[in-house]
Amino acid sequence: MKKIIIALICIALLALVGCTSTEKEEISVRLPVPVMGAHFTQYFATVDQGYYSDERIEPKFNFGNPETNPVKMVAAGVDDIGLIGSPDTLIIARSKGIPVKAIATFHRNSDLFVIVSKENSGIETIHDLEGKKLGMFYGHSSTDIIRHLLHKHNVSVEEVNVGQDYSQFINDKIDAQFAFRTIGEVMLPEKGIEINVISPEDYGVNTHGLTLFATEETIEEKNKEIERFLRATFHGTEFTLENKEEALQSILNREPKLDPEIQMKQLEIFTKPISNSEEYPIGYMDYEMYKESYDRMKEEGLLEEEFDVNEVFTTEFLERIHE
Repeated sequence: MKKIIIALICIALLALVGCTSTEKEEISVRLPVPVMGAHFTQYFATVDQGYYSDERIEPKFNFGNPETNPVKMVAAGVDDIGLIGSPDTLIIARSKGIPVKAIATFHRNSDLFVIVSKENSGIETIHDLEGKKLGMFYGHSSTDIIRHLLHKHNVSVEEVNVGQDYSQFINDKIDAQFAFRTIGEVMLPEKGIEINVISPEDYGVNTHGLTLFATEETIEEKNKEIERFLRATFHGTEFTLENKEEALQSILNREPKLDPEIQMKQLEIFTKPISNSEEYPIGYMDYEMYKESYDRMKEEGLLEEEFDVNEVFTTEFLERIHE
């Protein structure tokens, strides 16, 4: 009888351990924009390839907008992790006393924010913009980057707030315009408009791109869950880099109306600056990257309070995952 009881207890314990080991932890992730597209390929490819399941993570991706932006929603505790287009946003938030930290930066020296002009405009360099009407995207970190570029080279322009609307540029109401490479360099030629591209990187202004972050509290309380989320995401990112067509299908399946050819062109641009080497593994970030951005923003008077740059990012997850 004792043997039967012991056997039953063992079976129960094994069942309990089995259930615990397969239980998934939910992680809420706030995305920066409300539009599905190639820019989110690595995340949904990670879902479809089962890498989150392998790490016992159940991600809940929430789309953002100006009212539900990632910094606001993560700082309020609505979401565990946020994705932003540039670490500059985190540096601004940190200068305001918001305790957020980057946990991975995918685009090192991304140079995704540029200025475009029409091919026959005669505007080919930053100095050619002197006195010209330049379309800007107020409220976006690109505005600060473009202004710094102009100040650095003593170029004065007439700013026009156009956001992401290219109609004034197309109709020659303005001379040049800020653009995301993934939009300006893809969509304008699709409309038959050949362009020149003025890149901040060519003029000594380095920028970095897509960054995941969380609050200090969440990093402490959900440390293992964040590590598993990142490990799975890095696996999915590597899959995306090696299998772009299959990975992109994860987006096209969710939004069938998207043009596959355009999405592939955008994915090629998005993936090009992703760190994925022995020296700079996926998610790589360091003090020099963040200090360079910090100094640029300090020079422009954008920081409410100065702080130690080490406070705005942590490499603890990268070190454990890539060890």
